[in-house]
Amino acid sequence: MKRVLFYAIYPAPYRAEILAKLNSDYQTDVFFEQGGGDDRNNEWFIKGKYNLLDTVNGKNVFKLCRKNLNQYDLAVIFDFSSLSAIKLIAKCRAKKVPYILNCDGAMLFKHGNFIRNAIKRFLVKGAAAYFASGTHARDYFLKYGAKEENINFHNFTALRKKDILGKPVSADEKIKIRKRLGLPTDAKICIAVGRYIPLKRYDILIRLWKEMPENTLLLLIGGGPEKANYERIINENNISNVILEGFHPFDELLGYYKAADIFVHPTSYDVWGLVINEAMACGLPIVVSDTCVAGRELVESGKNGYVVKLGDDAEFMNRIKELLSDDDLRSQMAVKSLEVIKPFYIENMIDSQIKTIDKTIEGKK
Repeated sequence: MKRVLFYAIYPAPYRAEILAKLNSDYQTDVFFEQGGGDDRNNEWFIKGKYNLLDTVNGKNVFKLCRKNLNQYDLAVIFDFSSLSAIKLIAKCRAKKVPYILNCDGAMLFKHGNFIRNAIKRFLVKGAAAYFASGTHARDYFLKYGAKEENINFHNFTALRKKDILGKPVSADEKIKIRKRLGLPTDAKICIAVGRYIPLKRYDILIRLWKEMPENTLLLLIGGGPEKANYERIINENNISNVILEGFHPFDELLGYYKAADIFVHPTSYDVWGLVINEAMACGLPIVVSDTCVAGRELVESGKNGYVVKLGDDAEFMNRIKELLSDDDLRSQMAVKSLEVIKPFYIENMIDSQIKTIDKTIEGKK
């Protein structure tokens, strides 16, 4: 049986399916840089048989495998920004072991320095193949020396096919869901889902929400270190139409998406932003900042939502108000969101990735 080494930063739930398939087809050794952290709820991370580099045993096993790298037919490297990944790639190149690089999302910035760019070019150019989540990831790989014919697109997602609605939620069904969740049935509801951290800019959104009508709710789902700060802002400004809701497992979260009218995401930067996929799968129009890669890839302004320049908070709020005031426009955008997100399910993504892995291993002969 062919042997594969798999590396990623942490055991994210959207890695579980590719690992299950790799383990069924190949002898696979799995390594994650860390088992948790990143201000995420511990329930979010997958459990399983893998090695963690933030443990002594995991670090020693990784060193041994890297030393004997020729035993592997392929290294699949899903994240390559850590020192561990850089060392692994350098060893792959030295030992002539083919490797695949993945990019879940990226934006090209003008800043940077010569040394950093040279390192990125060294890492990227030597890969046998690439997984790209979209055009932004493709452009990133091309900038650092990848050949376009070796770049393989996959529809990056954590959704299963069954999670994507066939049609928008009806008004009657939305009322039933709201009653079940204890949400008002006669209000307009905007939902935001993400960690309570400064990067998401929820503190700014909460302050802006003071100008919204009393029956227009902002439902913030996620939890995290900024919760006390958000509560302070709400209390000091006497804001009564913002609800802070803690972390919910994905199956529960889907109900909240279906209960909402619009999804809002004012983030400073998201490498991708899987919450965009989730919201679209539930038929929601999207208002998102232009520093979210998923927003740039999946949202077409005026069709299924609006992509707003980061920092233009007045425009961000104007777009929300526009959608809330136009039921027909929201309905049209709901249909378009479902149409765009339809192929973005995990079974499709895994099929694409496994084909690339099989082809790369076959090409080694």
